[in-house]
Amino acid sequence: MRISPIFLFILSLTFLGCPREPIVFPVEPQIELMKVTPKEVSEFNSIQISLRYRDGDGDLGGQPDGNPDLILRDLRDSSQFPSGYDGFLRYSMPKFYEGPPQSIQGTIDVTVPGIARLDPRNPKEPVTFEIYVFDRAGHKSNTVRTDTCLLYTS
Repeated sequence: MRISPIFLFILSLTFLGCPREPIVFPVEPQIELMKVTPKEVSEFNSIQISLRYRDGDGDLGGQPDGNPDLILRDLRDSSQFPSGYDGFLRYSMPKFYEGPPQSIQGTIDVTVPGIARLDPRNPKEPVTFEIYVFDRAGHKSNTVRTDTCLLYTS
């Protein structure tokens, strides 16, 4: 049986013309930890963190007031923090989307540079972070916790 090219054309237009359901996420941003590398890092070197994000209205990143919108909280013993370090690392993300509200998703890669050990007596010090983000409307995301990395003396 031979299928007519006209029939195939009409069939393809039918499938192309079907409305697709848009992907809809909550307006509060959602993040998910993908990976942390390396698992062991020499003191004063960097850790890479990859996150997956979803935002229902696309207003993630690019705070108009310039305030940080990606926050990492160092979960080590705060009594050992050096003067001037409150345990929070603050980043400003670029605007991910500009246009009418719509759901967006993607990945965020964060570099945490030059991490120092707090306890010089501990040759392998564990470090873990909690991470959350804010969108331009002020909605706070869920909080994720990184895997533990070990800082060692170089």
